[in-house]
Amino acid sequence: MMRRAAFVCLTALSLLLPACMQNEPAPPMGMLMDEPGEVGVVSADLTAAERRVRAGQIRDAAFGAGMEQGWLLAGIADAETRMSHCWRELTWACQGPNSSDCGGGPVVAGAGDGPCADRQGGLGMFQFDAGTFEQTLAREGNRILSIAGNTQAAVDFVANMVVRSAYVPGVENRAQAIAWMNGVRIGNDRWDAWIRTVTHYYNGCAPSYSCFSQRYAHYRDNTTGVYNEMGPDFWVTTRDWGAAYVSQSFPLARDPFPLEAGATHEGYLEMRNTGAQTWRPGEVFLGTTEPRDVASPIAADTWPAPNRAATIDREVPPGGTGRFVFRVRAPDAPGDYPQFFNLVREGVAWFSESGGPVDAQIQIRVTSTAPPPCPGGIGDAWSCEGDDRVRCERGMVFREPCELGCNAGTCNAPATDEDGDGYGSDDCAPGDADVHPGADEICDDGIDQDCDGEDAIDCEGPGDDGGPGDDGGPGDGPRMISGGCSVAHGASGSQLALAFAVVAIGLVIRRRRAGW
Repeated sequence: MMRRAAFVCLTALSLLLPACMQNEPAPPMGMLMDEPGEVGVVSADLTAAERRVRAGQIRDAAFGAGMEQGWLLAGIADAETRMSHCWRELTWACQGPNSSDCGGGPVVAGAGDGPCADRQGGLGMFQFDAGTFEQTLAREGNRILSIAGNTQAAVDFVANMVVRSAYVPGVENRAQAIAWMNGVRIGNDRWDAWIRTVTHYYNGCAPSYSCFSQRYAHYRDNTTGVYNEMGPDFWVTTRDWGAAYVSQSFPLARDPFPLEAGATHEGYLEMRNTGAQTWRPGEVFLGTTEPRDVASPIAADTWPAPNRAATIDREVPPGGTGRFVFRVRAPDAPGDYPQFFNLVREGVAWFSESGGPVDAQIQIRVTSTAPPPCPGGIGDAWSCEGDDRVRCERGMVFREPCELGCNAGTCNAPATDEDGDGYGSDDCAPGDADVHPGADEICDDGIDQDCDGEDAIDCEGPGDDGGPGDDGGPGDGPRMISGGCSVAHGASGSQLALAFAVVAIGLVIRRRRAGW
C-alpha cells in the first residue's frame, strides 16, 4: 500500500513531528501493515525453484535497464511481496488487472488500502500505487503488469530516489544514479546509504519516525537474504548484446512533441554498451518494435530502411556510449504516432533477447499537427509573381527574385558565350566562334558572318572602278545583295539568266567530252 502510516500525520503526532513527508513524492505501495512500526508478514506460495526463476527475471530486466546489481531490486520485491507478481502466487491479497505474464489472470494488488472492490492498492511485486488501478496505470503505463515492465519501472523509481536521496551525495542524474547503485555491495561504504534510501524514499519511513529501525532491518535482511539464497554467481550478468539508456535529445514520450505534418526533426538517442561485444556501424541498428520490424509511420527518407532508424555512430566497446542520430517525420494525417524502438545486431539478435532493454521501453511519440494554410493562389510548386517566383510549404511562403524576369516558375537565365567569341545573346551562331556581330563576311559561302540578317557583301570584279557603268548606266561600284553573295555590275535580270544558261550548257558539253 502506498499510503501507509508513515504518510499519515495523526493530529497528536503532527504537533510533535516537524513534518510528515509533505514534500516527498508518493512512493510505490508495499505490503506493509498500516500500524506504525509493524512490518507485515507475507506468506509465500512460490517454491524455491519458482523463486529462483523470478529472481532471474528481475536480474535480467534490471540489467536491461543498466542496473548490474539486480539483487538490490530483488531484495525490495522480496520485502514487499516475497517476489510474488501474480495473484495466484499470493491468493490472500487483492486481484489487480490481468496480465499475460500471469497466464491471463490478475496481478497481485495491495490489500491494505481498503476493500478489494475499491480497486486500490499497489500493483505487482514492486507495488506501484497512484490511487485506483486506473490512476496507477495512467501514471506508470501498462508495462507494470508484466514482470519485466514492473522491474523496469522499479529501476526508474529507485534511480530517481537515489538522485533525491539525502544519504547519497554527488548524484545529479539517472546515469549517475545507475552507476552509484552498480557500486553497492553488502557491507561496503554504500550499503548503509542504500538501505536508508530504500527505507526513507521507497517505504516512506524517515529516520525520525519510530518505524525506521524495524523497517531498515526488514529491507536489509530481505536484500541480504535473497542475495545469499541465490548465491553470488547467480547475480553475475554478462551478455553479448546489451544496452542501457543514457539520454536523448528527442522529447520524452510523456512530454508533448508536436510537429507539423510533413516536417522533420533531427535528434539522437544515446545508449551505453552493457554487453560483451563491441558495437560497430553497419552492424548494430536502432530497429522498430511493437511489433518488431514494423514500417514506422514517422520514418524519414534518411532512414536506412522503414524499420531501421539509424546505425550506431561509432565503434562502441563494452562500457562505452554511442549515439543513434536520425530524423523523424510527422505523417501527413494529424494525430498521435507512438513508435517503440530497440537495438538489434543485424542478423544475430535483438538486444531484448540478450541483455536488454525490453522492446516496449524506448519510445518516441510524435503528434502530427495540421500546417497553417497557404495564401490563395500560391501552391507548393514554383509560380511567377511579377519578376519573382514563389511557392508555399506548410504555410510558409518562399520567394526568390528573378533578375532577368520569371517564366513558368523559372527564373530566366542570363545568356552565355558558349563559343568564346565575346558575344552572348546577340550571337546568331553561339556554337561558331567565327560568326558574330562585326565579323567579316565571306563571299559566296551562304553564311551570315556578321549576324546582320543578310548574307550581303561588297564584291569587286574586274573593271570595277566605282565610275559610270560600261553601258552608261549607274556606276559599277559595289551593291548589297540579299539572299546570296554574287557580283553585281548593273546587269539586268535577263542578262544574268542568259549567262547562267551558257555556263550550264558549257558544263554539260565538258562532262560529255571528259566521259563523266
